[in-house]
Parts: sequence; C-alpha cells; structure tokens
Amino acid sequence: MKKNLADIIENLFKIKSTGLLTVNFSSEKNLLKFYLKNGEIYHISFGFQKGRRCLDEISFRQPVSYNFIPQISIDITSNDIPSTEDIIKNLQKLDKFVISSDSSFVQASEFQKIKDDIKTALIRQIGPIGGKITEKYINEKWVPSQPPSKEDFLNLIDMLKEEIEDPQSKREFLNEVNKILGGL
Repeated sequence: MKKNLADIIENLFKIKSTGLLTVNFSSEKNLLKFYLKNGEIYHISFGFQKGRRCLDEISFRQPVSYNFIPQISIDITSNDIPSTEDIIKNLQKLDKFVISSDSSFVQASEFQKIKDDIKTALIRQIGPIGGKITEKYINEKWVPSQPPSKEDFLNLIDMLKEEIEDPQSKREFLNEVNKILGGL
C-alpha cells in the first residue's frame, strides 16, 4: 500500500511521537532522517547535509519506503528548518508516496503499551518512583533492536528488576511482566 509521506509525518505529529523517521529513495544510498520529539521535527539529515537543505532533496527524488523507530533521539537540532506544520504543508504539495504496510505505526503503539504496562508493574512494586526509573532506563540505558523484540524487552526487565529489593516483590514483578510479554 502506498502512503503519502506528508500523511505519515502528520500522523506522527498528531500522536506526538518521539523517534526517528527514515525515508529510502530509489537509487540512493543515503537516508533522509527526520528526528521527532513529541511530534515536532527538531532535526533533519540527508547524508552529510543537515537542516533545511535536506528538504530540497525530496522535491527531485522519489521516496520508496519508510521506517519509524520509536524512542530514538539525538542532541543535535536543526535551527534553520520550518515548523513541522510547514514541512507537512510543503510535502502535501509535492505529493510524494512511499510503500507502507502500516506496521511501523502498529509497532510504535504496541511499544508504547508494553512500555506503559512494564512501568505500571514496577510502580506496583516500588511505588511512584518506578515510573521515573522505567523512563530513565528506557531513555538512557536500554538499546533495543528495531523494532524491539521480546528479547529486548526481557533485557529491559532484567535491568528493572534490580531496582526491587524485596524478593517477593521481585517475583511478583517478574510474573506480571511475563504475562505482558506472553503475547510477543
């Protein structure tokens, strides 16, 4: 199924996604990369180019496919790019389509649900601080594959369980998260 690139970015904008959207072009080894935080594009790169110049590349290239990887962020920002709304409007005018299976959006929403369920399980065992600890591990220490696999989540759980001192609470946490991951 083909999907308009503008619609993909608009959807990520509306659901306030954080992550990396990559676009593959036909006969091009470089990826166009859009970095988003809470739905806003804050950095764009294409090969060695950065910022606004990358948007010019879209006008004379044909995108083929895309991938969205949730929870990816970098410390660089492009100061010369238009607002996300303006980028969407410009892409709508270009009418560029990419092949889509819609699986990346499903994976992004599934990732969010699993993450929230794991966070809730830790909160049940160690209190409200469990939410902050889960976010810290996900953002700073956990490096999943793309999209995250069951083994990636098991690695996250291995890290989080060390935050629980009481053996009974640790067992309860592990039982709960194993039920969460049972469907993967």
